Amino acid sequence: MSDLLTSKELAMFENAPEDELVDLAIDLDVPIPAEINRTGLLNACVQNLADLAEREGLPFSDYDRSDLEDLDEWELDAIAALHGIDSSLGMEKKVTLVLKTGKKKYKMWRKHRPKSQIPIYLPMFLAAVARHLVHRKS
Repeated sequence: MSDLLTSKELAMFENAPEDELVDLAIDLDVPIPAEINRTGLLNACVQNLADLAEREGLPFSDYDRSDLEDLDEWELDAIAALHGIDSSLGMEKKVTLVLKTGKKKYKMWRKHRPKSQIPIYLPMFLAAVARHLVHRKS
C-alpha cells in the first residue's frame, strides 16, 4: 500500500496516543494487527474513512472551515460531492454548504456514535481523504 498521508500529515499523529488511534481504527473497521505499524494503520484509516464518507458523508463543525478552505478545488469538489453539493458553485459557497450538511451529520453522529474518535481526528485526515477520493475517481 502506498502512503496516503504526507510526512507532514504523519507528523501530526506522532504524539497521538496509540490507544486512541486503535479506537479510531476500530470505528473505521480497520483490522488491528498484533504489532502496530502506525503509518500502515493510518493509511488504512484514510481508505476506510473515504469509504465511510462515500456511504454517509462526513461530520463537520464550524471549526473545520479553515481545513476545508485549505483544500484545492479538486479536493473540495470530491468532499462536496459526498454531500450532494454542485461542483459548479464557487469555492466559498461549496465550503459553506459542506459545513451546513456536515453539521447535520455531526449532530446525528454524536447522537448515535457518541464515543467515536472520527469527528475528533477528521481534520487531521481531511486532506488525505480528499486526495484519495480524487485519485480514486481518476
